[in-house]
Amino acid sequence: MWAGPKAGCVHELFEQQVERDPRAIALVADGRRVTYGELDVRAERFAGRLRAAGVRRGDLVGVCLERGAGLVVALLAVLKAGAGHAVLDPGLPVARLRDMVTDARLRTVLHGTDRGVAELLGDGVRLVPVRDAAHGGVPGAGGEEDAAGAAPPRGGRARPDDIACVMFTSGSTGRPKGIAAPHHAITTTLTGQDYADFGPDAVWLQCAPVSWDGFVLELWGPLTNGGTCVLHPGMRPDPLVMRRLVAEHGVTDLYLSGSLFNVIVDEYPEALIGVQRLTVGGEALSTRHVGEALHRFPELRLRNGYGPAEGMIFLTTHPVAAEETTGATLPIGRPLAAKRVHVLDARLRPVPDGTVGELYAAGAGLAHGYAGQPARTAERFVPDPYGPPGGRMYRTGDLVRRRADGTLEFAGRADDQVKIHGFRVEPGEVEAALARHPGVERVAVTARPAGDGELRLVAYVVPRRGAGPQSRPDRWRAHARDVLPDFMVPADFVALDALPLLPTGKLDRAALPEPTPRTGRDPESEPHRSPAAQATGALSDRIADVWSQVLGVERVDPGDDFFDLGGNSLRAVRAAARLATAESLPVTSAEIFEHPTPAGLAARLTERPAPAPGADTGATPIPRRRRIPREEVPGPWS
Repeated sequence: MWAGPKAGCVHELFEQQVERDPRAIALVADGRRVTYGELDVRAERFAGRLRAAGVRRGDLVGVCLERGAGLVVALLAVLKAGAGHAVLDPGLPVARLRDMVTDARLRTVLHGTDRGVAELLGDGVRLVPVRDAAHGGVPGAGGEEDAAGAAPPRGGRARPDDIACVMFTSGSTGRPKGIAAPHHAITTTLTGQDYADFGPDAVWLQCAPVSWDGFVLELWGPLTNGGTCVLHPGMRPDPLVMRRLVAEHGVTDLYLSGSLFNVIVDEYPEALIGVQRLTVGGEALSTRHVGEALHRFPELRLRNGYGPAEGMIFLTTHPVAAEETTGATLPIGRPLAAKRVHVLDARLRPVPDGTVGELYAAGAGLAHGYAGQPARTAERFVPDPYGPPGGRMYRTGDLVRRRADGTLEFAGRADDQVKIHGFRVEPGEVEAALARHPGVERVAVTARPAGDGELRLVAYVVPRRGAGPQSRPDRWRAHARDVLPDFMVPADFVALDALPLLPTGKLDRAALPEPTPRTGRDPESEPHRSPAAQATGALSDRIADVWSQVLGVERVDPGDDFFDLGGNSLRAVRAAARLATAESLPVTSAEIFEHPTPAGLAARLTERPAPAPGADTGATPIPRRRRIPREEVPGPWS
């Protein structure tokens, strides 16, 4: 009998799965398979160290670790200790990490011992270097690990309404906002629902960035329902790696942002071979790409998922039928179990079916608000006049219309917020960051579609007089990369004598010019050449040709930097996939970050050992298994 969503604590639902079948596989990570029982023992031991270090119920603990088994153990241990966690992506700019720590009022941050985070985050925060979270070790927080391996008794006293995690999103005031989500918001979204399968027969690939709420879905969905979670190595998803993991571990379920889904369909559809269920969300779906995926994989069950992080991952979902892909848009569906939505006018009155109104979320799954920002919380989380006394609803800012059958259709935004790679971006935050540069007098940021349909941020800048070299676009771009995450760095910088204004004095966005096509390195900018970039050759030319296509640049020279030409993480994924397929060059997006010039990447490929005969490069389908057999599972740290 279906019991509906469970409003419990995340770690308690995980512990129920441990009791049900401790030998089932919980994680596949770092080349190891980890059972539920083993993961629980390690997390309990680590939780004991955290309690000894002074972590208590109600605390918020920052976790700044690379993706791997150690990260999962640390997150689970924080919850078991009664605290909540804020996952900090170690790849983010230091200035942004500082803002997150300050705004969420984090007093303790766990970090990898090889990153020197103590020097980066400043005073006032207790930094706990983690020797090996996967083994439960926390130097200086309770002595040496107990070699006997006995887990201390459970001592977490968290309640379902306590904060489980803080997720950061773009803020219109110029600083990121930390969304404080309680345990029950997560568990009611991930249990007792029919939009996805997280149970014992499901194998999920965890590839979403740790700063996206998709990370919560892919990790805690299976771990609170008895499924298996396969961790993608590195912090950025890569189709070549995804293809290998899907085939090798029999991955059944994927969740992709709309932008990444489009890239995979266009450049590397083999990554979807064997996947049974796919949910795509984070931004409006392309009907062309959905139609191509369903045509190529007719047995694939594909859903459109909609929901802001304030409502915990999804508010509504819609199973997409092939015949729906002939239209211009796809519905966002109906509410999940225990969640409610209202379509209201400016006076909070329901609008008739078929009429556009603003979407408000209510019921299960709502966050408490924004950590350390009561004014912003009060602005977006308002009393719910249609629910029980004391209830609240979240103003999404999304415009929708409701069909007669209750299905919702997305109709745009009520403000300037945009979605880039599935992440919410407030142009005001990008403008505030650029305005702090000494060479910028005024700035406006907007989003424009590129030739491939991807939205790209464009910054229009009035240079500050007398600023000298600081008034050049290459300096503005370098500053943006120093203080903003990759997806918020404008692809184009346009210098203007003045910003166009309406008679009211407001910015005339319609009068902002289209960016001129880039032709390669700005001859006035500082060179970005290294010794490797001096070399030219056939391999470097092949890479440059692909980058020219992906970036929409007329010419790319051997020493041109991929990211200085407007590249970003998603375009790196597209370039890597195209190099691997069209040019038979097995390149990952991480290698493009490490070697961002054609000459440098060519040198890397020349130095790389050739694959052994018969080795899998990810391009050849591998027979998939429905489930990882227990008898093949060695000890996770043997």
